[in-house]
Amino acid sequence: MSCSGNMYIHCCYLPVCQIDMPIATCSTKRVTFQLLNGSSAIVLVRGRTNKCGTVLQCTLKGSFRYACMPSTTACHVRLDTIAASLGELQRSSKPKEFSHGETDVPATMWLLQSTETQISTAHANENEQIQHLILRVKAMFQNMNLGEVSLSSYDTAWVALVPSLHDPRIPQFPQCLDWIERNQLPDGSWGDKEMFLAFERVCNTLACVVALKTWNRCRWGVQKGIDFIHRNIERMGNEDEEYMPTAFEVVFPSLLEDARLLGLDLPYDSSVIEKLKREREKKLEKIPLELVHKYPTTLLHSLEGIHRLVDWNKILKLQTKNGSFLYSTASTACALKYTHDKRCLDYLNHVLDKFHEAVPSVYPLDLFERLWMVDRLERLGISRYFEKEIKDALDYVYRCWTDNGIAWAKDSNVFDADDTAMAFRILRLHGYPVSPEVFYRFKKDGQFYCFEGETRQSVTAMFNLNRAAQIQFSDERILEEVFTFTESFLKQRRSLGRLKDKWVISRGIREEVSYTLEFPWWKSLQRVEARQYINHYNVDDAWIAKSLYRMPFINNEVFRSLAIVDYNKCQSIHKKELTKVLMWNQQSGFDKLTFARQKPAECFFSIAATLFEPEFAYARIVWTQISVLVTLIDDLYDVEGSPDDLERFINALKRWDPKEVETLSEDMKIVYNGLYNTINMIGKETLACQDRDFTLYIRELVERFVDSMHMESKWKARQIFPTLEEYMENGKASIAVEAIIQISSFFLGEKILEEWFVDPDYLSIMNSISTISRISNDIRGYQRESRQGKLSCVTLFMKNNEVKNDMVAVLHFTLLRDTEMRRLTEKILGQTRFPRRFISIHLNMARIINFFYSKGDGHTSLDAMYEHVNNTLFRPIT
Repeated sequence: MSCSGNMYIHCCYLPVCQIDMPIATCSTKRVTFQLLNGSSAIVLVRGRTNKCGTVLQCTLKGSFRYACMPSTTACHVRLDTIAASLGELQRSSKPKEFSHGETDVPATMWLLQSTETQISTAHANENEQIQHLILRVKAMFQNMNLGEVSLSSYDTAWVALVPSLHDPRIPQFPQCLDWIERNQLPDGSWGDKEMFLAFERVCNTLACVVALKTWNRCRWGVQKGIDFIHRNIERMGNEDEEYMPTAFEVVFPSLLEDARLLGLDLPYDSSVIEKLKREREKKLEKIPLELVHKYPTTLLHSLEGIHRLVDWNKILKLQTKNGSFLYSTASTACALKYTHDKRCLDYLNHVLDKFHEAVPSVYPLDLFERLWMVDRLERLGISRYFEKEIKDALDYVYRCWTDNGIAWAKDSNVFDADDTAMAFRILRLHGYPVSPEVFYRFKKDGQFYCFEGETRQSVTAMFNLNRAAQIQFSDERILEEVFTFTESFLKQRRSLGRLKDKWVISRGIREEVSYTLEFPWWKSLQRVEARQYINHYNVDDAWIAKSLYRMPFINNEVFRSLAIVDYNKCQSIHKKELTKVLMWNQQSGFDKLTFARQKPAECFFSIAATLFEPEFAYARIVWTQISVLVTLIDDLYDVEGSPDDLERFINALKRWDPKEVETLSEDMKIVYNGLYNTINMIGKETLACQDRDFTLYIRELVERFVDSMHMESKWKARQIFPTLEEYMENGKASIAVEAIIQISSFFLGEKILEEWFVDPDYLSIMNSISTISRISNDIRGYQRESRQGKLSCVTLFMKNNEVKNDMVAVLHFTLLRDTEMRRLTEKILGQTRFPRRFISIHLNMARIINFFYSKGDGHTSLDAMYEHVNNTLFRPIT
């Protein structure tokens, strides 16, 4: 129903009253009425009365409140034949559904007898659950500071080892010893109690045993720990080296030497230990001590592993701004033990002030936490609830961005490709100016690494580098290199079944890698990605440092629960919208057209998978209707109409007079009438949403598309071969993306200025989208269309350039399309002139086209889309 229409609510009970009243925009009025039986009642009416977003809401008993969302058009509401059959309503546990008026907008009306009666619907409960979860996530943002992270037994043991700065016979941090005693696990070990990793458990246990033995604490606990190490030392030899904790081969042999000096009975001659000693020597040979003393390297994070070798006076100059050594609590504790440095002491006191009796392995992690939290919310499809919070988080990250990249915490003197890639990707997608030149520092000998001096790449770092490189602008050579290398790396690892990662233990890595390889950003649809990611999002991911740690603001059940209920809610709304589309398709008679492809569900899927938010219901319906009409007209010109019939059709279209249909065939009558009625209906709705009637402009868009189709039919009928330039210019109109995008954009809740459509910057954007769409269509469909006698850019290129191998032409246009996609990405992400939703629907169209044509002509091949359509529109997440 439009803003200027009346709303009619009917039910099968006794009439109570009739009200017909205007309600001005942005105002609220009450209508108080008395039921026939004199009982007090609550009327609850929910439904969309304005396709721009006006909503009916309820208020207190015996009164009715109508609330308008922002718009400037007056609205009329009519409550007609409201009835009371309170006994029946009280006996029913379900809300009554009422049809109302010409627009068939969903509404729910309940009449209940007293305020004690509970109004409870699935929809209300769902919204309450969503709001509750949103508040919990917002609380996380509000409490976000330097990072929420789990505690580390290993690092706490090193802090406990520090002797008092005033009396070396006692510990500086006795509370850490208390914590160690209380947190020994039943099997005698220390470490992550949710996950057994022999590397981590043995190393944590050894550190805690050394700490307790040093201060002669808890002898029975020491012995239990020693027994655990004896039982499990050889298990380390059977574990995947990818799960080896950070700098394990450096710190573990050194810690064993500390244990030997304390006289602990341990298997020092184990073959596993001997192998680790050899690995330690190899690693230290690659990083000379003079380099360690002079420049910040990753060894600053593990100084406890070389504490007998370093010159502590030299190393102090490499402290980070907060007094730590690369944010490692163990490394900083070791430095404090040797130097008594006040800044080391202040750092550790600061960490203990927050975590009390124990410390995490790494702190702070402020940039890492913010970036990964935003990434998770976006991939789960729920970021729209937290736009302000995300903006604040990204402003924080951007203030820390440097020409060298970033690390996991601000003010770092060592940078890594993993955090830099995540920051680059998210910041660029949100419009922050960041340069890809930063990735040159992570390139060595034609390969890319997470850290300078790293000898083996990690899966997740290469994965995030690959995702960052997908957001390319024009002529960004370094991103092309990053993408090529990381894509090859990930494909090789996947083929070998080696997708375990040295930074995180997650069950979903294989699926995440596979998705991004199959659907990189430029052909990934938001709801398709969200469905995939929700299915593989783990609340119990364990990150790997010198011990396993958890990040509760990154992996948690709240995110997952919100994502699932939001996804299912949107899907439920989309199914109702699709029902309306199918009804419109049937009422228009389109289902009777045997010559035409019947694709309303696929057309609706394309927009529901990108513009999925509930408030854009009518935009989705319009997008689908125009897409269906475009498909019908395309098929009409391809397989149905004779030249004379098509001439009469286009003449009738230009006169825009329903009387003209008498000269058309029955099939053409159906297409013409459906087009005529739909365009007029949409045009009237633009008046409600845009304060002006865009019907004439919409007709111009449709005529421009049909004119281009008519030109192609003439070329085909007369066997004319235009130049490639002529074909492409006409083909950018016949692909119809301009009509679909622009007509839908009137219903995004933003005021549209018609002059935008002739603005040079906008025309450049639309030219890129049309070029991408035309090339994609022709590359995938040129063989079929050639059999039908239709032209394509591929066949014309081959003819004009005397090319016999069609793959040469396909490669030429593939490169051209990819170049155009990078240009489009730059134009859209780098602009600030046009409203966000208006410009986003343009970028989404390009991604839809790339998605649909990623494995053939997706619009023609149902099999290629079947699973995605079903998951997005019909199968809820359980």
